[in-house]
Parts: sequence; structure tokens; C-alpha cells
Amino acid sequence: MEKPRFIPYEEASKIVAEVVEMEHPREDGKRIFSVYDHTGRSICWFDAEDVEAEIEAEEFTEVKDHILHFIPDWAVSSGPEDS
Repeated sequence: MEKPRFIPYEEASKIVAEVVEMEHPREDGKRIFSVYDHTGRSICWFDAEDVEAEIEAEEFTEVKDHILHFIPDWAVSSGPEDS
């Protein structure tokens, strides 16, 4: 299994427009953090319980900042518009 690769924080902060906490669309009671780019396209999501277990955030901005360190490279390399 290949080790996940993440884009640099600086690149992620330019690409990510919004992180939204929401209920998982197919699993009742499960919360996720959906990550959107500036066109409104969902590029990836994170399990909210996993993220909250990794950090002790008091503000949602701290959650978003943490997530920006873990945007997978596949989430932003989806087509010719990336060249």
C-alpha cells in the first residue's frame, strides 16, 4: 500500500476555500469535515471524530488549519486545469 502524500500547507491554503462540518451523506450520526475549493467543488473529506482526536481545538479555525496540513495530492490533481 502506498503511503499517502500531502500537498504543502502553503499550497493547500491557496486552494481550499472552505471546510464545512456536516453529517455524512450515507452514514447516520457520523460527522465529517468536507473540504471545498474556490469553485465550490468538494475535493476531499475527513472523519470529524478522527480529526478531533488528533488535536485539542477550541475554535473551528484550528480544525481548518490542521486539515490544511493533510490535503492529499490526489485531491488537487484531477485534470488538465491543474497544469
